[in-house]
Parts: sequence; C-alpha cells; structure tokens
Amino acid sequence: MDQYHISGSQADRRIAFVTIGDASEVRFWSGTPFHMSKSLVREGYEVVHIGPLSAPSLPLYKTYSKVCRTFHRRSFSPFHADPVVAEYAADAARKIRAVGPDIVFAPAGSTFAWSVPTEIPLVYASDATFRLVDNYHPHYRNLSPNAREVAERLERKTIARADMVLYPSEWAAESAIRDYGADRARVHVIPWGANLEETPDRASVLGRRKPGPCRLLFIGANWQEKGADIAVGTLAELRGRGVEAELVICGCTPPKPVAQDGLTIIPYLDKSDREQRIRLDQLYRDADFFLLPTRADCYGIVFCEAAAHGVPSVAPATGGVSCAIRDEETGILLSPIATKGDYAAAIAEIFADPIRLARLRRSSRDAFEGRLNWQVWARRVSDLMQTL
Repeated sequence: MDQYHISGSQADRRIAFVTIGDASEVRFWSGTPFHMSKSLVREGYEVVHIGPLSAPSLPLYKTYSKVCRTFHRRSFSPFHADPVVAEYAADAARKIRAVGPDIVFAPAGSTFAWSVPTEIPLVYASDATFRLVDNYHPHYRNLSPNAREVAERLERKTIARADMVLYPSEWAAESAIRDYGADRARVHVIPWGANLEETPDRASVLGRRKPGPCRLLFIGANWQEKGADIAVGTLAELRGRGVEAELVICGCTPPKPVAQDGLTIIPYLDKSDREQRIRLDQLYRDADFFLLPTRADCYGIVFCEAAAHGVPSVAPATGGVSCAIRDEETGILLSPIATKGDYAAAIAEIFADPIRLARLRRSSRDAFEGRLNWQVWARRVSDLMQTL
C-alpha cells in the first residue's frame, strides 16, 4: 500500500483507492487510475493506494483460460471465476479495514467492490457496465455462460452497494439506471481527462499551422479493433481525391505488410520515457486531425489528449465516444458503419476550409480546459463526496 498526502481543505479525509492492479504505477490501465488518484491528492485528500489485490488461484484459472482459447471454446474469464472473486473480495475487505478510510474509491472494481464493509461509503467508477460491453468490447466477446452470469451478478451487486456511481458518459450512466436499477440520484456523469504528465501550452499548440499536407494521426494498440485498416483506406481515398495527405499510425503494427504512399508506422512509443514522450507530443503538434475509426470504445482518453493539443478528432459515434467527442466542438462524429470514403469526405471538407479548421482547433482546446481534464474531474468528484 502506498500513501500520498497533500494538506488542504480535505486533509482530514482519507480515501482508500482500491484497484486490482497497482494504481500508483502509470502503466496500469493506461494510467487512468494513476491520474484519478493524483488529481484527488491535489484536491487535498489523503489517498492510500490499496493494490494490487491478491488472488492466489488466479494463475490456475489463467492457464485454464488459455486452454479454452487454444481449443476455440467459449472464452473463460479468469477474473470471474468464483474462487478468484472470493479471494479478491476478502483481500480488499481486509486491507480496507486495516487502513480505516473515510471513503473507498474503487475504479473498475466490480470484481471486489460489492464486498466493501457497509459502514464505509463506497464510490464506484467505471467507463461502462457489463451489459454494454458484453459481446461489444473485444475483452468481453464470446464469454462462457458462467463468466457472463458472474460478471452480470457482480455488476449488479456493486452498483447496488455503491453510495455514488461515476461514469464518463451518458451511455454508461443510462445503462446503470436502465439495466441495473441504479438510483438516478447516485449516478453522475463526469468526463475523464487526458492522461498527460504535462499539459501542453495553449499558445504553442494553437499557433500558426505548420505548412504542408493534411496530416492525420492515429494512436491505438490494436490494428483491427481501432480501425487502422479504415485509417489507411482513408489516406488512400484522400490522395485519390487530389488531397495531399499523410498518416502516422502509432502504437500497433498491421497483421501483414501495408504499402501506401504517405503512411508512416511507429510500432510503439513509451510515454514514461522522456524522449519518446517528446516525440509523441510532436506528433500531436504536427497533426491536423486525430483519426480513430474505432470499432468499439467505452470512452476514449486519447480523444482528450488530442483536444489538449488542439487537434480535432474524427471518429464514429459508438459506445461512449460521443461524450469524449462533441460534434463540431472537439471533432467530427460519423456513423459507426462509416466507410473510408465517408472519413475522407469529412476530412477533405474541413481541410479545405482553414477558418473552420482553426475554429475546431480552438474549440477542442477549450473543451480540454473546461471539461476534459483531471483537475475539473477531481473538483466535481470532491464536491459530490462532501455529501457522503
């Protein structure tokens, strides 16, 4: 357990920040719990990290899960095996009691949060409900009937147990109310922020556009799921229409070699490495559009990061994306079944109108400053927690 403390208005309030993994490590869950907890510290709370949690039987069930995949059976989720769930819940409850917090904060903690001691207020945060991700998100496709039953039961119990439920999108919040009977008064929509160690200076990202071709930036860890094939097709369509365009794909590689003029592929950049982070920052600064034709997304922290750099996003209105991207404010939303031609047409139209592009750049940055950052998130969460 790691403890962080900053004196302030909430200095007498101790939060047990409980996660299955290590939330004090920026690599865990793309840094989202790390930035959540850090922003609460800045609000003056004493934050005690509890995690990683222990489940001794987990390796056994992970092995069994691999065997299931090998023989193309329905996916078995090791994290939803009853013994693993019981071990996580017991470990969490024991460590929470040892800390003696005023509040328990459990991001993405449905596996164990239902067991939080009832005398301690529970804040549960997630980007989706199980009902939404079941057969939608790649991690939750083709689950076995038992895994689905357990995941559904834990989701329901956690939402019922929570004194406050936080989501970054209306898409998720409405599911909690509609599908799990959550009390609307306990459910709150507060957008998540950009997972950036340093906020880029507004003047530097909104300065005069670098002359040259239309520059597209794609960042994603999964070529197929994030729609890199559509992004490459969009580049080809633009060039075919006579628009000089370039595309940088960062974070993944194609399943087979791709040859396309104007395409650069950077397999991986580590944001925790200063030199690589500077290179990634420059990619954002050079980009005219952030292009992510994702096939499934519960929110999209990366859209907040694009907005921080004054880069409008172009993506489909799927899942919780339409909360991170507001049409004609932080970018352009297209249909979930939009084609490469649809993406190319939308980008070409805006790129041909420098005034509109400049306006989108400003409004994207405005949205980051006013809504899509962790400071704003923490202030709103802090105000709500005063009611517990």
